[in-house]
This record gives sequence, structure tokens and C-alpha cells, in this order.
Amino acid sequence: MFDTYRYMLRALARDPGILVWALVFPIVLSTCFLFMFSGFEDATGLDPIPVIAVADEAYDQDEAFQQFIEALSDGGEAEDNNTESSTETEATDAEGDATLAVTFAPDAETAREELLDRAGDDDAPVAYVTLDDGVPQVFAVDSTDASGAAGIDAAIVYALMDVYASRAALAADIAQAAPALFADPAAVGALYELPDVTEKVSLTASAPQESVRYYFALLGMAALMGAQAALLAVISLLPNKSPLGARRSVSGVSRARALAGTLLACWTLSTACLCVGFAYMHWVCSVDVGDRLGWCLLVLAASSLMATALGALIAVLPRIPNGAKGGILTAITCFAALFAGLYGEPTMELADSVAAAFPASTLINPAVQVSEGFYSLLYYDSVMPCLGHVGVLLAMAAIFFLLSASALRRVRYASL
Repeated sequence: MFDTYRYMLRALARDPGILVWALVFPIVLSTCFLFMFSGFEDATGLDPIPVIAVADEAYDQDEAFQQFIEALSDGGEAEDNNTESSTETEATDAEGDATLAVTFAPDAETAREELLDRAGDDDAPVAYVTLDDGVPQVFAVDSTDASGAAGIDAAIVYALMDVYASRAALAADIAQAAPALFADPAAVGALYELPDVTEKVSLTASAPQESVRYYFALLGMAALMGAQAALLAVISLLPNKSPLGARRSVSGVSRARALAGTLLACWTLSTACLCVGFAYMHWVCSVDVGDRLGWCLLVLAASSLMATALGALIAVLPRIPNGAKGGILTAITCFAALFAGLYGEPTMELADSVAAAFPASTLINPAVQVSEGFYSLLYYDSVMPCLGHVGVLLAMAAIFFLLSASALRRVRYASL
């Protein structure tokens, strides 16, 4: 049995067709996904809002407003540049947790001209802010952005300046009613400190990404592609399919031992290819699964076992040419991947609709079970949902093995 395992593993590893579809294809498609979704997660993040602050005499005399602007721009400091040719100075590099990306202009007219001239640019300021008797005034242009993002950013700037104006008015009232309170630095700081009314939390061990559904669906398809190894290997065991099978049938190795060694070699190669593909997705394509890599290997092992059993079952189908068996496996693989959502957003919507209308359809789709197994590790605190999907995959493998074994049991041939 172990000699059969060793020789069959070498033979399968040298087959270019198996390596291309079980190993190279998932890596190539993962690379395509990597380029497709590069920058997608960053594009959905919150960037600092570009704003122009008028650094005129009123601004220079209002130290509280300067500190307020610096706090919003992550500690950026104003640099007044009053040259005739250029009056803009970058106050912050828009990194970190900055709310505003502030640039400065020496007067309101210059700020207004810059606001209008840069309208429509990717990094165009949404408004300019000037002080009028200690009260910040916000001037913004009408947004023509189809998404309305510029209008939302301008509304945020209005809200921030309203917060400062209300705090400044409160400070003026306190200065008249109880000036002694200003002797306490903590009380002064509390007047202009923005309250933390929300807390950023993560419901999952790793940050969820919309693109992981494509990668998990690809793993389901890659697992089914690994069934080609079992398909070719089991066909080589059949006495009536090739001269090699005829010679092996009359050898001293029993059919059960030869079949066990062959299937074990197929499962080993399929698992190895899946692990290499998953490692590429995890470390190169940044598909984060947190600290559950060990459980991911369990899903990969179960999915490759299911695929090996499926390939063996298709290989023993009677009265079907070998080429047609390969076509049947390819059709099953592509059809199962369709309802796993691999082919784009329309197929994802179709898969979700079918799953909602017929929940049992997901139980008979091996590609869906593989992708859902990884999803459960990503979005559930408990591993029990993952074990449920692994159990379904093992049940599929058991059924496929039983059917293929029954087809091979006590088969007699008139001649070889």
C-alpha cells in the first residue's frame, strides 16, 4: 500500500494538467483578484477633509481657535505665507487620525479664489473658514458630486465650527459669571475638548473585507479542481480502461490496497495544492483570518477529502468515456462555483437569492460549504459553525466513497 502511495504521488505530482488546475490556476486567479481589489479597502475609508483656513490678523490673535484647528488637523501648525505669487501652505499631511487637512490663505478673497479654482479636483477643498468677531464662518460651494460626498464633508465642517462657536460662547459667559474657573487648566481644556461619544470596536477577530468572498469562493472551486487527481488515478486502476489498469489488476497487490494507496496519494496532493494556494492568499493577498490558521487547515483537509471522493465516484461511472468524465467534473466544478458567488456581484446576488429561497441547496453544494467554512471562522466567535460545515464535507466524502466502492465491488471482466 505504501509503495503504491509513494509511486502514485510521484506520478500525480509530475502530471502538468493536475498541477495547472489544482495549483497554478488558483494562484493566478488570486493574483487577478489582488490587482482588482488593490486600494478598494482604502477607498472606503475616511480621509481627512480638505479645508482652507484664512490666517489673517483675526486668526493670529485668536489662540484658542488656532489650537482648535491644530487639534483637528492632527497637530499641524499654521505657517503664514503672504507672498503675492503663492499664499498656500500645507499645515498637515493628512495622516493619522486627522479630521481636517488644513491649508492656509492670507485673506478671505484668496481663499475664495482657490476654492473656486480647485473645484472638481480630487483633493479640492470643500470649504474655507474665516473668523468674524471670534465666530468661525464657513463658506462652501454647491456640490456637483454624484455621490454627494463633498456635501457631506461640508456639513461636517459646519458642524465642527458650530461646536467651536458654542464652546466659545460658553467660555465668554463663564468669564463674566465665574472668572475664577479659568484658573483651573482642566476646566479650560474641557471647554474646547471634543467629547468621545462613540467608540470604535470590532465585532470580529480580524477586520472584515468585502473581497474575501471572492477568495473563499475560489478556494471552493480549487478544492473541486483537485478532484482531477483522483479522477485520473482511479481511471488508471480500472482494468478495462487502459493497459496499465489491466496489468495492475493481475498484480500481487489487492484491489483494496491499491485503491487505498491511490486515494491517499490523491488526497495528499490535493491538500498540499490547497494549502499552497491558501498560503498565497493569506500572506500575499492579505486575506486575514486572525489566529485561526489551524482551523483553516482543517477545512482545507476536509474539502480535499471530499474532492478526492468525488473524483473517484466520477471515475467509476459505467459506460462513459474517460474524456466525458473529465467534462462532467469540469461542469460540476463551474456550476458549484457559480452559486458560491465566484463570478462577480450578479452571481453573488443570484446565489444569495437561491440560498434564501432554498436553504437546502447550500447543503448539497460542496463549493458553498468550503467557502462558508472559512466565513464561519472569520465572523463567528465559536468554531462550532465551522465544524458543522466540516461535518457536511465529511458526510459528502463518505457518501461519494461508498458509492464508488459499491461500483468497484466484485466487478468481473470477460477479457482484458
